[in-house]
Amino acid sequence: MASRPEPRFSTRLRVRVRGVDSFGHPFQQDAYTRDISRGGARLDGTPCVIDQAAVIEIQHRGRRARYKVVWIGGYGTALHAQAGLQCLESGECIWGHLPAPSAPMTRFS
Repeated sequence: MASRPEPRFSTRLRVRVRGVDSFGHPFQQDAYTRDISRGGARLDGTPCVIDQAAVIEIQHRGRRARYKVVWIGGYGTALHAQAGLQCLESGECIWGHLPAPSAPMTRFS
C-alpha cells in the first residue's frame, strides 16, 4: 500500500458545508470531521445528495476554503454519509496549526 503524501490527524471538528446538491439546489449544513490533513479532510454527516467531483465550501472557526469531493461513502455501508475532500486552495490551512509532518503524533485535538 502506498504511503500518503501527508499525515492525517483523527479529530472531530464542527464545520459548515456549503454547496450545490446533485439536483442543482444550494445547501448549507453542519458536519463533523473524522480526520484532517493540510490538504484535505474526511467528513461525517455530509449531504447524501452531493456528487463526487463537486466543489463545496468548508468553514471552520471563521476560515473557509473550497474543497473537491473525491469520494462519497456508499449508502448502507460503514462509510455512509462520509466524504473524502481535497483542498483546492493553496496557502493557509483552515484547521489552524497542525503538527509538523515528522511529529510522532497520531491524534490531533
